[in-house]
Amino acid sequence: MRYPLRLIASRPEGSLARALAEAGVDPRGIAIIEKKAETVVLRVDLVAAPVANIIKQQLLSLGGDAAVHREVIAGGPALSSVYIIADRSRLARLPAKLARQPFGLGELGAGIERLLAATERPPSAVPLPRGSLDLAAGPVVMGVLNVTPDSFSDGGEWLDPGAAYERAVAMVEEGAGIIDIGGESTRPGAAAVAAETELERVIPVLRRLGGAVGVPLSIDTRRSSVARAAVDAGAAIVNDVSGLGSDPAMVDVVRETRAAVVIMHMQGTPETMQKDPRYGDVTGEIIAWLDERAAWLEHLGLDRAKIIVDPGIGFGKRLDDNLRILNEIGDFQSLALPVMVGYSRKSFIGGVTGRGTDGRLPGGLAALAKCLAGGVRIIRVHDVRETTEFIKVWRAIERAGTSL
Repeated sequence: MRYPLRLIASRPEGSLARALAEAGVDPRGIAIIEKKAETVVLRVDLVAAPVANIIKQQLLSLGGDAAVHREVIAGGPALSSVYIIADRSRLARLPAKLARQPFGLGELGAGIERLLAATERPPSAVPLPRGSLDLAAGPVVMGVLNVTPDSFSDGGEWLDPGAAYERAVAMVEEGAGIIDIGGESTRPGAAAVAAETELERVIPVLRRLGGAVGVPLSIDTRRSSVARAAVDAGAAIVNDVSGLGSDPAMVDVVRETRAAVVIMHMQGTPETMQKDPRYGDVTGEIIAWLDERAAWLEHLGLDRAKIIVDPGIGFGKRLDDNLRILNEIGDFQSLALPVMVGYSRKSFIGGVTGRGTDGRLPGGLAALAKCLAGGVRIIRVHDVRETTEFIKVWRAIERAGTSL
């Protein structure tokens, strides 16, 4: 039995450690007390009533607890969600107890062990064909470079290869750690362009930028032919909004070129994605889809260490869906994979503020704050300078709460 498992709350950053150190507590004691003080909440889905009761009993025996459906005590409902609530110290002892229980609870315990280990040691780097992308210092800013005539925000601005080159150089100077180059608009309702057109737009820019800007280049494409040519021209990351689902040959290209890959969730296609998208639990459904997709790609021979996930803000989501995803963005740490988010200038911001694409930066910075709090590792934006300055101040504030 496989129980879908999701992290709901993750550890607070170092303010307690600072207070304890100032009180003269031994560093070894600080590490122990931090684990005891931190409450972790895990959500387990598709749990039968008898299993929910067992989970609750085992947690109570450890000094933790579980929130279960009010009818579980009477044997119903048939399936429900259970919220496991415990500090890390007690939660670390739960798998051994579950291993002795029926209903496949040993597998759930093993999943809890893996999740705890992943959140203790989140991914710090992504291997690239040449070198690696360092994630240890905090979120990397990916600068958007659309070499298209019809992108929703900056269509036509960087269509000329010379202008695109100058914009890429400027974004690196402003703090971008990745440049993402796209030759096909994926705005809602956008029609697909021919592969030849896409290649004509992106390859001259990639060749000119290769080795000239000192940061990894990413190709934003759904086509294997474009991805292969782009990696040959210097790209190190394939950013596929279809999650490697549009072109069956894309998996082979990523595997053979050893490029890193961004798999994004999208309901439908750019042409259809905003035609009445529907979700029950939007965050849970997207986490499950990304988890299954990453496992499938790993089964096909892709290196899991090279996989980055993107929940796909604005791609087949309603206004409330986008807001819910951002509010729960920390839950995506459950995947134990680097998370990328692209909220920049998107319509959900306008849906809240009433502003057009050129007036959505303040709303985007609010989304950025949630991403930083939620542990997002890559931030994909048009406004690089403002984003990097926000992150610098955020980091300074965080350091003030943890430094001695």
